[in-house]
Amino acid sequence: MMESEPKKPRDSARTLLARQKPLTARVLPSLDGIGRSIEKILARWPDIVSSPPERDREALALSMLFRIQNNKWTDITIQRVTSAAIAIFDEDRRRRPDLLPARKFYLGEIAASKPGPFLDGMVEVYIDSFDLEGEHTKLLADALSARRADLGGRLQKLHKILQRLFKPDAAPLDLARMMLEAEDSYAAMISNGLTTPHASGLARAAHKIFLQLLAPELDKAEARTKLFHWLTPENGPVLQSGAGAAVEALLAPWRDHPPPAALRNELSERIIAAWNDPRLHAGGIWSGFDPALRAILLQWLTYQDMKFFCDMVTATQNSHMWPPRRDFWLKLHKDNMIDEAWVAFGSDARRFAQQNLLSSGRTDAVKRFALQPDRGGSTSLLIMRIGNKIVVDGCHSYKTHIFRQDDKRAPKLYERVYHCDNIMRASTNSKSHNPIYNWSQWVLQNV
Repeated sequence: MMESEPKKPRDSARTLLARQKPLTARVLPSLDGIGRSIEKILARWPDIVSSPPERDREALALSMLFRIQNNKWTDITIQRVTSAAIAIFDEDRRRRPDLLPARKFYLGEIAASKPGPFLDGMVEVYIDSFDLEGEHTKLLADALSARRADLGGRLQKLHKILQRLFKPDAAPLDLARMMLEAEDSYAAMISNGLTTPHASGLARAAHKIFLQLLAPELDKAEARTKLFHWLTPENGPVLQSGAGAAVEALLAPWRDHPPPAALRNELSERIIAAWNDPRLHAGGIWSGFDPALRAILLQWLTYQDMKFFCDMVTATQNSHMWPPRRDFWLKLHKDNMIDEAWVAFGSDARRFAQQNLLSSGRTDAVKRFALQPDRGGSTSLLIMRIGNKIVVDGCHSYKTHIFRQDDKRAPKLYERVYHCDNIMRASTNSKSHNPIYNWSQWVLQNV
């Protein structure tokens, strides 16, 4: 009988581990790209409520009331239910007694509905209809606060940024502080889930606080840039509601002393490019504007129009008689003698102004100045009011004409088109610029 081979000793656990091939560490890829993709998807397809046109809101609200009272839910979508909520909770209808059953219905549905489009849509209704004085805002806030854990991804992100979103007394302040901290508050609102930054009631409430916080710093470039990012966003509409107070805040630091010329020009051009020239448009933000601050802007525009005119003539007319004429008009303005001024550019001068004087691109010369088509558009006019006189001066050899303001033949300021030949024929008091001393004395004696 053969002897069995002796058993080999069993390897220890340490020996076995030593024989294993070294493990290759697997590092998870960066999630930044996924995060950016999610943000792009939410920005492109936000789960927001479709805001119904004003003309359709009354019918939509009454139709929803009928369905609620009669339990009629055929041929209805969640989108239409939430759109009707916009109408029922808007400023015109949220206090109406006849729509009380509809408002109660929505509050009840917030408590009972499953997570999804309806619940998220009602957050949009809350943000859109937000009113610190409104009872509906408090009721919606309480109902939605109880369901905040059930909100969708975009609104969870918003609630993370604005943790007091459903506390009406605190939400506007928190949003205003977020705006103040952001480099571009309009873009920050969109990236954080507020898809209509200028339109919602919550944003309008935050705008007032944001302006109060920013106003003391508006004599500094950084604060002005921050405000203009909000008022005139690069990828959004110009703010209209509340813009009047913002423009007043931009002008207020200069009540007692004028800003540097470059800043004065920049501010005035940006303001009229966004909200129109107050000399041509009485409505919009200008209807209730502070008269003293409006006067400051008009003073800037008067000087700027004169400077545009003078710069254009200086660049295009080679005459030894022009520099003393230019200095004379600018000195009258400096001495506060010129109350208003307006420019009518000829066609060549208008092109020159657009290409050279308005290089910022914010202002279109077609809107910014009047047109003078006579003489092939070669003559440009400076129309001024000095006390009760209207004074018209022109480039090249065009004479200076002076009218009484109440003269029916006197040209009116801020017209869109002037005809230099008609003004010349209507004038009974005019003088050529040669010699300059006699001309300047004549102007002073006649105004």
